[in-house]
Amino acid sequence: MKKKSLLINQLKLKRSLRTEIYEFLKKEIETENENKKSDEELSDLFNTKFDSKISRKTIAKYRQELGIPSSIKRK
Repeated sequence: MKKKSLLINQLKLKRSLRTEIYEFLKKEIETENENKKSDEELSDLFNTKFDSKISRKTIAKYRQELGIPSSIKRK
C-alpha cells in the first residue's frame, strides 16, 4: 500500500511541475520583445527562478506541446 501512495505522490509532483513549466513558458514568451529567448535561455531562466534542474530538451518538448514555435520562427 505504501508503494501505491508513493507513486501517486510522484505523479502529483510531476503534474505540478509540468503545470509550473507550462505557465512559465506562456508568461515568458508572451512578454518577449524583439529578442526572443531560445530554449536554452528559457531553461536557464526557469532553473534560476525555481531553483530547479530542467533541461533544454524538456523546455523544447513542453513548448511544442503548447504549440509555441521555436525562437527562430517567433522572430
